[in-house]
Amino acid sequence: MKEFVRSVCGLVDADEPFVLATVVESTGSTPRSSGAKMAVRKDGSILGTVGGGLAEAMACKKGAAMIGDGDGAAQLMFVDMTQELAADSDMICGGGLSILLETVEPGGPCAAAYRELDGLLRKGVPSVLSTRCEETDRWRAVNHIVLKDSAKGATRFDNQGMGMLLLEPFIPPAPLYIFGAGHVSLFTARVGSMIGFRTVVLDDRADFANRERFPEADEVVVLDSLENGFNNLNVGDDAFIVVVTRGHMHDRNVLAGALGTPARYVGMIGSKKKRDKIYDSLLADGFTRADLDRCHCPIGLTIGAQTPEEISVSIAAELIQARAGGPA
Repeated sequence: MKEFVRSVCGLVDADEPFVLATVVESTGSTPRSSGAKMAVRKDGSILGTVGGGLAEAMACKKGAAMIGDGDGAAQLMFVDMTQELAADSDMICGGGLSILLETVEPGGPCAAAYRELDGLLRKGVPSVLSTRCEETDRWRAVNHIVLKDSAKGATRFDNQGMGMLLLEPFIPPAPLYIFGAGHVSLFTARVGSMIGFRTVVLDDRADFANRERFPEADEVVVLDSLENGFNNLNVGDDAFIVVVTRGHMHDRNVLAGALGTPARYVGMIGSKKKRDKIYDSLLADGFTRADLDRCHCPIGLTIGAQTPEEISVSIAAELIQARAGGPA
């Protein structure tokens, strides 16, 4: 959902109107569940998906026809995915989908709500988008409110004759904290974002840690010092930490901070010789062998990686493995 929100904001930034399609209810065996989304552009192209096949084709056709109706014009469309229709559209399913189609203008309230959602997702703040519509001659979306720190459960849809309420949770993905803004970090942030993490790059050098260098990152933080890098971070047990700073001592100090958090994954770049020296230093400072066993070092799966790009792929593979509950 993070990437979809960012794509929608890209359309808003480009001053492009579009129609937002959201699955609000599903029954039986359908390709997508409530909350699935896509944006329909004027030329009929789409971002995201509501499941493909018949439902998506109908939503695209109706959505493209709605562009120009004015901000907030909305329709509630039902697609009957019976076995006959499913067979005709090469889909193995049955049941039905209710899809809300809403026109979005770049300066309107829905666009503003998605900008706010993007900002909250980048900062790791869960939220709920409340969309309230009233029924006049056509459905019209009249109110969008972003509720912070309240994302719980699944999408809720309440249709009561003269109006409807849609509540959609937006939950940030697991955070990936990358300490160091050098060459390996550059590509690790790019791949980390691509595979669905909320990527945060941290370094004490503003000429390296900046938005121009890391456009894909959700956050770029310039620290007073790497040694105190965890002081203002609220690292939970869903976090992933990658230590790829510019020197052994910086790596050692960041690793010490990382091992003081409940992070799900901690990895540090370096050879076994470097690792052993750092581990000996940490043991002398009171860390236990069990503490050090939490660290993946040398970081990344063994695939023969040599270049920064290849190393980032090996790191990403290990992150995926850890996220999926694979072997340590």
